[in-house]
Amino acid sequence: MNMVYLTDGAARKIQVGRQTIVFKKTSPKNLNAIGKISRLAIQALKAIGKDQVTPDEQTKIISLFQKEEPLRLEHDIRLAPEWIREIIRESLSKRKEG
Repeated sequence: MNMVYLTDGAARKIQVGRQTIVFKKTSPKNLNAIGKISRLAIQALKAIGKDQVTPDEQTKIISLFQKEEPLRLEHDIRLAPEWIREIIRESLSKRKEG
């Protein structure tokens, strides 16, 4: 199992026993999300890829976004790519409906 961490430092891999810890260099924008749930969900969606997200995964992610504090989600939506913003907006609209 590989563990991947985003960092603003140098990219590198560290082997610990049978596990590999991967540090991926990223821009500060990707580290500025303030929501505990949304920061992970946004990075998970990026890792899956725009055209690879299944409807089932999208439904699960939307339900996770609905558990995030609205102010944090509204902050983090500005940091996400447009295709992820659409998913977040769907979550926000379902929250207002429900």
